[in-house]
Amino acid sequence: MGDDQGMSDQLLLPGIEPPPKPLPRPRSKVRRSKAAAPGHSLFFAILPAPQEAASIAELGERMNSQHALKGTLVAAHRLHVTLFDLGDYEEVPADKVVLASKAAASVPPPAFDIVFEKAMSFAKGALALCADDEDGVRSLKAFRQHLGEALADAGLKPARSFTPHMTLAYARRKLERHAIEAPVRWSAGSLVLIDSHVGEGVHEVLGRWPEVA
Repeated sequence: MGDDQGMSDQLLLPGIEPPPKPLPRPRSKVRRSKAAAPGHSLFFAILPAPQEAASIAELGERMNSQHALKGTLVAAHRLHVTLFDLGDYEEVPADKVVLASKAAASVPPPAFDIVFEKAMSFAKGALALCADDEDGVRSLKAFRQHLGEALADAGLKPARSFTPHMTLAYARRKLERHAIEAPVRWSAGSLVLIDSHVGEGVHEVLGRWPEVA
């Protein structure tokens, strides 16, 4: 280091001050903004008629009590069977809603019964009704197939995998697949396109088929 300093001094002409040292550059304080969390989740679902939804909600209450789950129950008006998840978004994509709605309108509205005779815990502690008997969900699967084809024709990319189920509650304690007190038979009341407001517990219906007069 001493030799380097000497060489630097020798290069300076007499009477000329050495140039000032450059000021240190301030470190950037720009914070990386975290990716905005999605605020909307779009999905197609089948809803039970209000009276049947109330009956299914009562079953959820009994199961929650019988198994001491201490879970959070799903309100009757929010009970549904998800058919297709259309993705999560910061803002509702109007173009996708239009395409999905046209696809739904091109399919005959649901007119069949669904039977769930089992219950079990799914992912994230969801206690749900489900089916072992293929006959109980055959019409539901066929309807979903037709809707999926219409969505694909509209340029969307519907998922193929499907496990018919209806979530009744969310609980930490998990239950193995088991038979419920009696099979639940209910009618597919309508097909709906739902905007779930993530974290707010709000299901906004963007479209319903058949349309309500």
